[in-house]
Amino acid sequence: MSFQVTVLPAKLQFTVAANETILQAALRQGIDFPYRCQQGVCTSCVCKLRAGTVDYAPPSPVTELDLQQGFVYCCLAYAKSNLELHHPFIHG
Repeated sequence: MSFQVTVLPAKLQFTVAANETILQAALRQGIDFPYRCQQGVCTSCVCKLRAGTVDYAPPSPVTELDLQQGFVYCCLAYAKSNLELHHPFIHG
């Protein structure tokens, strides 16, 4: 099973498989997605969730504040539905 990810404001779209993180899917498809540590620490890949559902393998890197603000750590997040994300530095 795979899901469609749309990154705003660039309106960039790509597909993510159930067994890969959002970042892995973007890089696999040649998308210039910002990242550094791939451990949920540097926050380069963090997007705002506009629509959809994500999940994390335990232990989850997200805090209660992250959840309230809709932050998605794309290096560790798995799509559970089609997603609409916002990242100001991703361009199509």
